[in-house]
Amino acid sequence: MSVESAPLSLLVATLRYPPYVAGGYEMQTRDVVEGLRARGHRVRVLCGAGSRYGATPELLPWLAPELDGDEDLFERSYRAGNAERFRLHFLRLANYRATLRALRTSAADCLLYFNLALVSLAPILAARHAGVPTLGYAGDAWPLNHWVEDWRASAAADGKPARLVLLERAWRGFRATIGMGRLLACSQSIARRLIDDGIPSESVSVLYPSLPPDFRVGPAPRPRGPGEPLRVLCASSLWKGKGQDVLLAAAARARALGAPLEVVIAGGGRDDWRAELERRRAALGLADGARFTGLLPRAELVREFERAHVLAVPSTWAEPFGLVTLEGMAAGLAVVVSDAGASPELVRDGVEGRVVPAGDAQALAAALVELAGDDRRRLELAARGHATVASRFGREGFLGEMERELFGLVPRERP
Repeated sequence: MSVESAPLSLLVATLRYPPYVAGGYEMQTRDVVEGLRARGHRVRVLCGAGSRYGATPELLPWLAPELDGDEDLFERSYRAGNAERFRLHFLRLANYRATLRALRTSAADCLLYFNLALVSLAPILAARHAGVPTLGYAGDAWPLNHWVEDWRASAAADGKPARLVLLERAWRGFRATIGMGRLLACSQSIARRLIDDGIPSESVSVLYPSLPPDFRVGPAPRPRGPGEPLRVLCASSLWKGKGQDVLLAAAARARALGAPLEVVIAGGGRDDWRAELERRRAALGLADGARFTGLLPRAELVREFERAHVLAVPSTWAEPFGLVTLEGMAAGLAVVVSDAGASPELVRDGVEGRVVPAGDAQALAAALVELAGDDRRRLELAARGHATVASRFGREGFLGEMERELFGLVPRERP
């Protein structure tokens, strides 16, 4: 076996790891870990401490903050003092020491890091000092620092713009001193944001995620039966940035224009936002036209995809990628996405689906009316999206490219 194809010993660093899941980022991290193991590599995972992990030598839950508890970690961080925020976002020495220990325990050839938000840059610094190369995968914009992002949103209202400038300079200087190493971004949208924030463009490349391994490319799009309403699925966590309120307003408008449709909103999340959505559903007269499923097991969620005709991704925040869009296309659904973030990179308006302005309920309603009234058009869009997933977002191609990146970083003569 050649040096380039010999199995690597990898340490994967991240905050949450399943069963601790905040969204698609954690699921993708697990899929990469299992995919690299299936290719013969030795992979250990260094992550936040939690009681729900089983005892296994491949999992090292040694990092802070701890993951147990009902309180949202970011909500907790917003209330923390400046010293604790520095430890969360800049450098936590305990995580530095834990990473050094994990690198030794794993005899790691490379550190592959995913979401280090709230872990700090300690794992990268530890790898530098240990002489271990690093490869990062930015599945969202966490390298911009949530502390800085929070201040960008609030500094004007707080009347402290000078503090924001100082914080931005401190973060960029600290990040540049440590060095992020080679970075793979999940989309052009995220890559641009990283480069605009000062990360060297030559160190950033785009590697689109693949369809999750437990979500297969399904059968060809199916036509609607006689009298069958257009079933519109929105599968996402419940919080305001996902735009479920925009979808409800659009559905009410489309039904008022005579479009026979019903909406299914699948996902768990914030109870206060669900209560607000239920209030809006009643106010819009959608009691019989929209239902909430809550968080579903994977098999039940797949059945919702199979029953639907359209997938709506009406996000008002900048989606880093949107794995659910790939899942909808693979399931043979016509997709309607907002233009926020990376969604237009996956869906070309009028080719694989429809792209509407974020937050524009009227434009979303018009797209739904079009798809409800022209089933041939819906099937054409769905068929092209279905073919695109199979040709552009294969799992083996994604893992193969990540593997090539890893081999390119590891010295030929390994200690």
